[in-house]
Amino acid sequence: MTDRPFLQIRLRRGRFKEAELPFFILGDIAHLQCMVVDVAKWRFKNKEDRQRSPSDFNRIYLKLVGLQAGSTVADIGIGTTRTILDGVPVPYQEYFEEAVKDIIDSIRLAEQGAEYLNGHIPPQYMAHFDHIGSSLQGNEEMELAFTNQHKACLTQQSCKVLAYHSSNLTTQDITIRGAIFDVNLRTMKFQLQPIHGSSFLCPFLELHKELVVEALKKYKKDEDGSNVYVQVQVVGTYDMQDRLQINEPAKSVVLLDPLSVSASLDEFRSLQDGWLDGEGKAPDPDGLDWLSDTFERYYPNDLQLPRTYPMADGGVSLEWSLGVREADIEIDLKKHVGEWYVFNKDTEQGEEEKTLKLEQLGDWEWVSKRLRSLIKSSEHG
Repeated sequence: MTDRPFLQIRLRRGRFKEAELPFFILGDIAHLQCMVVDVAKWRFKNKEDRQRSPSDFNRIYLKLVGLQAGSTVADIGIGTTRTILDGVPVPYQEYFEEAVKDIIDSIRLAEQGAEYLNGHIPPQYMAHFDHIGSSLQGNEEMELAFTNQHKACLTQQSCKVLAYHSSNLTTQDITIRGAIFDVNLRTMKFQLQPIHGSSFLCPFLELHKELVVEALKKYKKDEDGSNVYVQVQVVGTYDMQDRLQINEPAKSVVLLDPLSVSASLDEFRSLQDGWLDGEGKAPDPDGLDWLSDTFERYYPNDLQLPRTYPMADGGVSLEWSLGVREADIEIDLKKHVGEWYVFNKDTEQGEEEKTLKLEQLGDWEWVSKRLRSLIKSSEHG
């Protein structure tokens, strides 16, 4: 038996950081092992013309043999509970390698469309994709690589195609921001109007009852046009027309700050080219996903939130009012860079300029440090 990895799982973007393996993704990887075993058995029975696979298949398992940076790279090895000599492959390892290749090929075909998947792997085994990748959010990716030439990338979109191939439905963990505009305490369900998208009915638990009712009261008392939003994490079921149905109670319900950057970015998704008096470029949707994820990940919870505005060139501006000074980051959503400015309202002159690489934690730490300094200065006159 050897610890040389025969599969690498590379996790990128969003919540994945250098050489860290978040617990939420472990369930996806566990389901991947189940799918590899099932497809390996199917491969064996087809090739050997057998009705059953040998008992050795049930002794074989996948294991984590190492973590690397970039963003997170998990080296996966193959092992067996059966005693074998060092350096000797596990029994029937070739079928497990074929299974991994089949799974990678399925992901690659899913990027081209559901029709390309017909007959590749039987639908009952494709059902594992109801869970593999279901934890991915926004622009997060799970790349599976058998070799440098044999690899494919799992995303939210390809997950939908793969899961639909087995059941015509796909299940995902979803984070949605919107307004609660109706609550039924008898059925323990509320109506949510997403900032971007169609309204839906969502069950909720007793532990979220007080917050749900509070959100409804704030929504109904809103008289100044300000938005009262919540962030809801749910397990949602989509069909191929992207119609959403929620059958399970919300996992979490959080009342958002009126200045929530993520909520503001969701509002910008409805903008179209020409939104500013016939001019104004619509923000890039992937760029909005990136900025929402990046801001949530790097911006300290205890710092004053900025006001968020769309820019005519398709970018986004984050603006802080700090006494006599105003700080601003003008963000290019495609290049992931920002221009930092500080303006003194008393002298009517700029005081600072800096180009920021917003993919880097260090530049966000610099922003946090400067904001704390400017806030302290404003408090002392």
